[in-house]
Amino acid sequence: MPKTSFSLNNRAVIPPAKYLLVAALMISIGAQWVVLQSAAWVGMVVAYSVEEGSISEGFSKTFDGDHPCPLCKMAEEGRNSEKKLPAKETPSKKIELFLTTRVIVLTPPVGRKLPRPMDEAASPLMIPPPVPPPRRGLI
Repeated sequence: MPKTSFSLNNRAVIPPAKYLLVAALMISIGAQWVVLQSAAWVGMVVAYSVEEGSISEGFSKTFDGDHPCPLCKMAEEGRNSEKKLPAKETPSKKIELFLTTRVIVLTPPVGRKLPRPMDEAASPLMIPPPVPPPRRGLI
């Protein structure tokens, strides 16, 4: 089994390239907005719980949708900006792709002859394999 990490004082050390790969994959699927929104919710729950005096009020005020924080607004703008696709330009000419068949003729180079297929002239040169003698007592 190949090693994916090496050990340093009995602790597994993961090379930084793996962290970069995970970060690049997360950004490619838009996970940065989920992380940002989650951080905003945690901050809002804490702030509203302290402000209102109870955790249940803090949760209800956080998730009711009427009290977004600036971080929530930034995450929503980021998600919406990624969803908008640029208008596609319509080509002026329609390109039609179709399949055609072509006949390819192979000719030998000038001055060289192709080998002839085996015909009657070559059959006397072929020697059949020897037939083994019959064995006694097998049948």
